[in-house]
Formats: sequence, structure tokens, C-alpha cells
Amino acid sequence: MKNQFPDQWLLIVDFKLDESGHLLSGRVKRHSKEKNDTYRLPSLNKPTAFRYTGKSTFAGLKSRARQTSTGGRGHQSPPQ
Repeated sequence: MKNQFPDQWLLIVDFKLDESGHLLSGRVKRHSKEKNDTYRLPSLNKPTAFRYTGKSTFAGLKSRARQTSTGGRGHQSPPQ
């Protein structure tokens, strides 16, 4: 899907997930460079999955991991 629809938002139907809930395969029903185009109505009356094939700009987990590994303020034990 990444090669066929680079840097696009995908609406996927008839999909299969692994035991962890990761998308393994499916059929692309809609695709667009614009997220809102993919989420537009009318909605489908079946289970759907959404996927972005480009590079993620979400830094939440990476930022948190970096902060924790460098001794930044994270979850600290209260003073004893």
C-alpha cells in the first residue's frame, strides 16, 4: 500500500489484523493526500481501517522516551 499510495491517507475495507491488532492486508476503498477527503461522508456500513503511508509527524512517544532516557523530568519517585 505504501508503494502504490505514497504519502496518502487510506480508508481500508475487508482488512485482516494480526494478533496485536496491526494491519496485515486489506482493500483500499478511498485514498487522498488530504486526510479530510478520506474521512468524508458518506460513511461505509462496514468495518474500516485508516492508515497514513507517509512519515509520521507524531513525536509523543519518541519525545517521552528521549526525555526519560536522558534523565529529564518524567515520572519521579516522591522524596522519602
